Amino acid sequence: MKILMDKFKYGSETIKNPLYDNRYSYGKIIVDENKCIGCRECVKECIANAIKFTDKISIDNKKCIYCRECIDNCTSKALTMSSDYKLAEMEAVGDELKKKIYKRFNRSLMLRSVDTGSCNACMIELSGAQNNYYSLSRYGINFAASPRHCDGIVVTGPVSISMKEALLKTYYAMPEPRIVIAVGSCAHDGGVFKEGYGNYESLNKIIPVDLVIPGCPPSPQGIIYGMLKLMDRI
Repeated sequence: MKILMDKFKYGSETIKNPLYDNRYSYGKIIVDENKCIGCRECVKECIANAIKFTDKISIDNKKCIYCRECIDNCTSKALTMSSDYKLAEMEAVGDELKKKIYKRFNRSLMLRSVDTGSCNACMIELSGAQNNYYSLSRYGINFAASPRHCDGIVVTGPVSISMKEALLKTYYAMPEPRIVIAVGSCAHDGGVFKEGYGNYESLNKIIPVDLVIPGCPPSPQGIIYGMLKLMDRI
């Protein structure tokens, strides 16, 4: 009843275009090679091992947790952060499945969420993507309780030993082709927990990943962008 009253009082609360440019969001870290002096302080400060230095600095956006420690400790001010949240990337396996995915799921997608040991930050943002404001369901993307009714799974958190079997059972309970979406840096390669006891380093070593949505955690905007990219709707 309260929802209906709010609806009559405030009208539509759903934003027309959730993929608007958000200057408050975090995005890719940009390296100004003309300013970089090669001190490698950023490499030392990166707890996610996302920064490498050979001839020049390279940053793995899928591993990055966007903590800004590298930026704060860069004496030459060669690192800056953009506000472009569109970080989601298709994996090689996902490219191979594109034709099947688009043929079957170009109008709707049913997903099962699997938390394999996260801190719940990614789950909160995933929930936020489904609220009235962002309204993920308007694109035909919904979540179901049973994997037998789903087209794919959304995995959050580093895969702990105790959750590996549950993850595999959920994965194989889905009909083919099975779509796997890794949400957050932890789901991609363990994030800040990858060296912890009882955690696997990468979800991709257990099941093939089709889409990675980086971030710690990724914003609802970033999650929606990744989902629409998977469905070839943008």
